[in-house]
Amino acid sequence: MSDILGLKRGTVKLVPYNPKWAGLFEKEKQLLINTFGDIIIAIQHVGSTAIPGIPAKPILDMNVGVESLEIARGMKDKFVELGYEHRPFVPGVSLEALQEQELYVRGPESRRTQYTHVTVYASDFWDRSLLFRDYLRSNPNRAHEYADLKMSLAAAHAEDRTSYSEGKSQFILETLELARKESGAGESGT
Repeated sequence: MSDILGLKRGTVKLVPYNPKWAGLFEKEKQLLINTFGDIIIAIQHVGSTAIPGIPAKPILDMNVGVESLEIARGMKDKFVELGYEHRPFVPGVSLEALQEQELYVRGPESRRTQYTHVTVYASDFWDRSLLFRDYLRSNPNRAHEYADLKMSLAAAHAEDRTSYSEGKSQFILETLELARKESGAGESGT
């Protein structure tokens, strides 16, 4: 996809934010819209590459919103034709999280470039990732705290993506709670 994306599977390496990531997302978004048409309700750039100013693993994360998980499962063949691999099981990702999405990855294990999460539009999974992203985009101090945590965890767990991800979980949960309170959604939802 680009020489500014790609990371060996299972490893952690952060790079400075690159504004070109947004353009790569738009290019992939258009490819998916052209391929799947009206099946897709919305596509959003999520994850750290979608948050200006913070370091990120150089892998694009995208949410693709569809009407149902059955539709998401039915998209598999076309994703494979586009060069994606379907990942029904991912080490370090909870079974609950995998039941909320169909995950498609792009790039060889030596250089993953994308994670595309196909999920039900406006589901909890969809809403949580957007709430987290949007809160960090609008709260630079919290985004800076997240960047510091990520850099510390990356230094400690460069070859252990599971421990890196687990180390971020409490911060993510706390940030989602702050975002819910700010948006007035409370604890019952997003």
